[in-house]
Amino acid sequence: MLGKGIINEIFESIVSKKINLLIVNSILTPRQQKNLEDKLKIKVIDRTGIILEIFSKRAKSKEGKLQVELADLIYRKSRLVRAWTHLERQRGGTTFIGGPGELQIELDRRLIQEKIIRIRTNLKKVKNRRSQQRKLRKKSNFKTFALVGYTNAGKSKLFNCLTKKNQSSRNIMFETLDTKTGRVYLGKNNYIGVIDTVGFINNIPTQLIESFKATLEELIYADVLINVIDITDIDYKHKEKVTIDILKMANVSDAKINNMITVYNKIDLSPYSLHSDKQNFISAYTGYGIEKFKESLIDY
Repeated sequence: MLGKGIINEIFESIVSKKINLLIVNSILTPRQQKNLEDKLKIKVIDRTGIILEIFSKRAKSKEGKLQVELADLIYRKSRLVRAWTHLERQRGGTTFIGGPGELQIELDRRLIQEKIIRIRTNLKKVKNRRSQQRKLRKKSNFKTFALVGYTNAGKSKLFNCLTKKNQSSRNIMFETLDTKTGRVYLGKNNYIGVIDTVGFINNIPTQLIESFKATLEELIYADVLINVIDITDIDYKHKEKVTIDILKMANVSDAKINNMITVYNKIDLSPYSLHSDKQNFISAYTGYGIEKFKESLIDY
């Protein structure tokens, strides 16, 4: 991945600037990570590691924490990572970059596997509970729309705007890790359910897809998907494609993807305001286009 010349340049910067952490925006094999750490004498984290770090800071609910911990364990099962303390100790809110002690311990694979099995058992209970909730919604003929899309596209803001709830919707990556469901009144005693889901990202680690199966199942069983796109993002077309690719990875049917509603959010910040008369150009922040969008959902 990196030649000796580049390695030497990085090492010189590490020494002169007293750097103690290198983040590589790519997925490293365990061997590549270990070789870099041996050569550079500092902690090395790859793209998957830093995404897991962000997820561990964002997880709030018990379910979210379980899913992140499972992804973390799967990722670390094949690696020697200095920042791990003994696995019997609960990690709690401590993330793995700057954990206490910085102990060099070879991971006990058997113990990791036991923890993975225990977490999967707990997540299976979550899966069963969600299944029961879906059955109740089906019995009451309650149609559900799931918000999907790239992280920070404004899904939670749109969720709040539609449901009149006040879920956290800060302008940061992966603010939402836990699915949330709310009712939306469309008029004439007509209600639908809207589900807010975790945001996607390019080159998403496979560990996250596997760990968040209980959450991603909501996309499989939702009646309609709504792909929320940040129209201010110069790269929005690529991110739209990333969302579709991840939906396929999550085993969402082609029919559901083809019938997905596309919503262009943040029109209040967008240079594309001349096109705002087109369908589903909205601002979840100002409320522009929301009523017209809600009216369009009646036909689904």
